Amino acid sequence: MKLKGKVAVITGGGTGIGRAAAIALAAEGARVVVMGRRPEPLNETVDIVKERGGEGLAIPSDVTKIEDIEKARDEVRETYGRLDILVNNAGSALFKPFMKTSLEDFDRIYQVDLRSVFAVSQLMLPLMLEGGGGSIINIASILGVLGGKSSSAYCAMKGGVVQLTRALAAELGPEIRVNCLCPSHIITPMMEDELSRIESKGKMDKLTKMFPMKRLAYPEDMTGSILFYASDDSKWLTGNILMIDGGLSCYI
Repeated sequence: MKLKGKVAVITGGGTGIGRAAAIALAAEGARVVVMGRRPEPLNETVDIVKERGGEGLAIPSDVTKIEDIEKARDEVRETYGRLDILVNNAGSALFKPFMKTSLEDFDRIYQVDLRSVFAVSQLMLPLMLEGGGGSIINIASILGVLGGKSSSAYCAMKGGVVQLTRALAAELGPEIRVNCLCPSHIITPMMEDELSRIESKGKMDKLTKMFPMKRLAYPEDMTGSILFYASDDSKWLTGNILMIDGGLSCYI
């Protein structure tokens, strides 16, 4: 097991990429802590981890609230005494034309998609350093690197995550490695509305044909890369921005 004895925190760990990451990290021996606003899906994730022989802990918390992050950090310290892997996965989507995106929309997406990555990383960092260092894995988006219509606020925040990754990699090495994954269309609860809109317009076939892989992705398509950056397999890699997009960016 590549991660035996390690402790991992995954934000947004109740569903989608976060749940898949927790299950995969636990399968490699990590003790996983999932954070998120809703207790029920967090507990479901932990139940799956335990059913498969792993160890997990659910900490209901809102990553836009500093006091919640601090409480989660303190609980991780009290329970496990260390933190080796942080997966900043919590996020929210916003697909609106620029002129219809209100400042309230912009502020909301900022709080969830960018500010939380900064805050969680900053507050968890001392615990990681106490144990000798570790790996931070930020989940951004293909739209953090490339542009897209009707997604100006989302592009801005995910682009911020990409640049924050590079800045932290430069500043926190060698003890802390910081890398970023930029997925394209992943079939998760967060993407349900957008995918339903595409389906309703009869454009799903057109969309899937744009990918050299000829399909959309599932959360499990992310886990190999997450495990790679979490483990010593990537021990000399930091500041990397990895596009996980089925080849879609080849066309843009």
